Amino acid sequence: QTQKNEMVSKGDKRRLAANAQFLRRFRVGIVSSNAIYVAVRMVLKSSSCTTWHYVAFALTGVLLYIVQGSLKHALEPAYDAAGELIFAGSDLTQGGALSYYQDVAYLGMFALVVGAFTNYAWLVMLCIPMYACFMLYTYVIRPWMVSRGGAPVGTLDATADAALRKRQAKKERQQKRMDKFRRPN
Repeated sequence: QTQKNEMVSKGDKRRLAANAQFLRRFRVGIVSSNAIYVAVRMVLKSSSCTTWHYVAFALTGVLLYIVQGSLKHALEPAYDAAGELIFAGSDLTQGGALSYYQDVAYLGMFALVVGAFTNYAWLVMLCIPMYACFMLYTYVIRPWMVSRGGAPVGTLDATADAALRKRQAKKERQQKRMDKFRRPN
């Protein structure tokens, strides 16, 4: 069992080091993109810098601050009272919400760097709400419509229709099984 604890400890130490390195690089990326934007757009091209540029810079800064705080909180290790590592922080390779945070931050940094040279770079930030709407439709609205029978006739393709029938048959089998073991009152 000692060998197993050592293996877990080695994995935790690797994740701890990887998370710390990621956060350092992430901070450098944020600071660098902000510095490039300020140096180029607000200093060198100050004559073309409008209120819109300051507002976009501030909103992107707030967005990056929130994302960085969320990532830092998720990747933060936890120690017990004796100072032993309990949790090495979340694993960045798992995906999920952490990968979405990273995507948002990378889009923000890209918009800052390219936005230092052109006004059209801010359009890339529209990818965030567009992707959110796509995910909302794909994982919430459409499944809700299909499960409620609200999808118009003919809108489901053959594979989706077959999958829906298969799920309904499975629910019926489960219900019959539950009824079989239910106590009579």
